[in-house]
Amino acid sequence: MTILAHSTRRLLDGFEQNYHEVVRYLAKWTSNLDEARALAHDTWLRIAERKPTADGDVQLDDPRAYLFTVAHNLAMNHLRRGNWLQGYIYEQTQTENLCPTQTPDVADGAMYRQAITTVEAVLHALPERACEVLIAHRLHGENQIDIANRLNVSLNTVERDIILAIGRLETALHVWRGTPQVPANSGTRVGRRKSLAALLGIFTIGATGTALWQHLQREAMRWHTALATLRGRTLQQALPDGSHITLDALSRLEVTYSADKRDVQLLQGAAFFAVQRDPSRPFTVHALDVEVRVLGTRFGVEIENRDTVLIQVESGHVVVMVGSNTHDLFAGQGIRLQQGHATTIAAATAALWRKGELSFEASPLADVVARVARYAPFELRTAASASELQISGTLRIAQAYDWLTALPRVLPVQLVKLPNGGVEIALR
Repeated sequence: MTILAHSTRRLLDGFEQNYHEVVRYLAKWTSNLDEARALAHDTWLRIAERKPTADGDVQLDDPRAYLFTVAHNLAMNHLRRGNWLQGYIYEQTQTENLCPTQTPDVADGAMYRQAITTVEAVLHALPERACEVLIAHRLHGENQIDIANRLNVSLNTVERDIILAIGRLETALHVWRGTPQVPANSGTRVGRRKSLAALLGIFTIGATGTALWQHLQREAMRWHTALATLRGRTLQQALPDGSHITLDALSRLEVTYSADKRDVQLLQGAAFFAVQRDPSRPFTVHALDVEVRVLGTRFGVEIENRDTVLIQVESGHVVVMVGSNTHDLFAGQGIRLQQGHATTIAAATAALWRKGELSFEASPLADVVARVARYAPFELRTAASASELQISGTLRIAQAYDWLTALPRVLPVQLVKLPNGGVEIALR
């Protein structure tokens, strides 16, 4: 059965033979071994997805030169993206430096932090809808009609929520400033916006948010992002506190930071976390019904088979919680959790997929194939008849094609070509 063109097969063979040299070459450009491995994986994927030209499968005179050209181009694109980002950050820094009046001194900074603490306490005490309405209207600039339509309430309800929220803010800030509050029926009409502006000194609360509200959003409220990868693609993402996430292929997660915690929800696939230590803000990863809590360490979390969670620790201390059960893990240790049952395992290398390898021990064939399929450039699946066959071993992702074609020699299976070009592994 021919799945790949002959020249592509030669290129993949060349990649396997020159893998370590390709990684060393890329590491010279990136000065980062993890990034070099990720780019090497992208090189393999680019070759595997290579399509024949209109003239058919053209033979390459020098496959090795082609391989290093692909790797070089990917490295250059990676560096250009990095330089663009650094330039952008530099421009933003320069812009902020041109406006020194926007940067508070130490005394002003302390005042702002006190004001933020006061405002945050009011927001936490507000009814949930009133808090949402206030933030949407005053922080994000959403108009009241849109808010009413989105929340399925009347415009009057939105207006009452805003009045309630600002009234409580005004009262709390009067207490903070130690100034008397003007009674509502005193006959002295002071607009809510002007009143709050006076309470906050140099700040003015406007329709689209102000310096205080923007600072509150950055420092006291939350930072959120969602990350996802496609088949065969990995992703490295820096976080605001200096931590880093490496996301495996076909994986999804969401990250939420606030003033007192750092939360990650792993929704699919696998991720490796290099966490900056911060005792005041624990770093927590949620995967299915498992909670993983650290202060600062390096560890991997993976959702296997939709009902199993694998945690592996490279360095530091990790606390794993499932219901009322707690497990402490240290460097070189791992645990696999499935429906409340825990199995401890050795983890000589956490998240082995980062190094381009996958390891299995007496695993059902369906699970192994599903894991390998994250990287395959074509659909790869297991028929029900063969799904429970057991398989063990370690395979290089770059050799996945060879592993696939060798399966019928070690298991009673056959490879069935699908109409869409994919492959199904069925019992022979």
